[in-house]
Formats: sequence, C-alpha cells, structure tokens
Amino acid sequence: MMLHPGGITLTKQVVGYCAFAPGAKVLDVGCGTGMTVEYLHTACRLAAVGVDVSPVRLAQGRKRAPDLPLIQAAGESLPFADASFAGVIAECSLSVMQDAAAVLVEISRILVPGGKLAITDVYLPASTATAGYMNDKQLKKMLVENGFRIIIWEDCSALLREFVAGYIMEHGSAAELWPCTIAPKTKVGYFLLVAEKWKAKG
Repeated sequence: MMLHPGGITLTKQVVGYCAFAPGAKVLDVGCGTGMTVEYLHTACRLAAVGVDVSPVRLAQGRKRAPDLPLIQAAGESLPFADASFAGVIAECSLSVMQDAAAVLVEISRILVPGGKLAITDVYLPASTATAGYMNDKQLKKMLVENGFRIIIWEDCSALLREFVAGYIMEHGSAAELWPCTIAPKTKVGYFLLVAEKWKAKG
C-alpha cells in the first residue's frame, strides 16, 4: 500500500507530466519503503533511486525488493554529485522534512538544467501559517529562489479527504498515518506540482 493520497494513480500522473526519457535517473526523496521507486523501475523503466532517513522503512523495502537502490540519507544533505539527476519526486515528504528550504537547495543542486521536480503534498492557504506546514505562497517563493519555474500546479484536496476517510474506515483511526496526512486544525489542502530547473541559483 502506498501511504500517500492518490496512491499509484497520482504517481503515474506525475510521471506522465514530467515526461522523463526512458532510462532517466530519477530520485525519490522520502521514499519510505520504496514503493514508488519500485514502480518507477518496473512500470516506467526509469533508473530510480530512493532516499529516506528511516532505517526501519528502508529495511522493509529491501526485504520486499532486495535489488532496489534505497539509501539512508536526509533530504537536506543528499549524497549525490551536482547535476546528476534528470528528475526528483517528493510524495508527501517535503512537509515533514526538518528544513524544507535546505531540501530544495539540495534538489536544485543535483538536478540537471531542465530537470523536473514533482511534489505532491499538503499546503495551507496563502494567509495561513502553521509550524511544520507551508502555505502555497511560501513554497512558490522558495522554488523561484532556487531557480525553478512552476509549470503545473493542481489542487488535489479531494484526494486527501478520500484517503484519510478510507484509512479511518479501514483502521478505525488516522493516528498511525505520518504527519503529512493529518491535517492541522486550520483548513489544509493537497496539491500536485511540477517545476523545471531553468537556471542556476542566484
């Protein structure tokens, strides 16, 4: 099971928007057990790599698929060379990173010019500020500051509501979900974003 709203259907949509060339090197930041990495390898024929800070979740992924390239690393310090990836995907992970701005700096560093960044995550209305959650205005500003131009932004809030409701029906509570899917008391939305690295930072 993919523990993010929209599941494999939304992942497929993201990959279609990015239009990666066959065999392109793509990084999944916050990959968890590597379900998306596995999908990118088997269904999309991409050279996908996953990074996550949790040794437990990575071990679960390696047990399921021993050949998956899953690496323990933080998004704020990616162990890859400059301009070494054609794409980066962050599914419901940026909002739970310790320093989202630092993660975007690192993503920009490892992407080739013209490389694609795809994000699906929660966001707050532009007038709202809550610790741990960005509003859409803050995120867009950080992307521009790191040399990205946004080419697709879609509101997918209905997927968040459906996901949480379905999880509660199956498990009786949403308490086991990671923070990305647990909305704060303020109104929260869910989005799909694709951005292109079009210039060097600064």
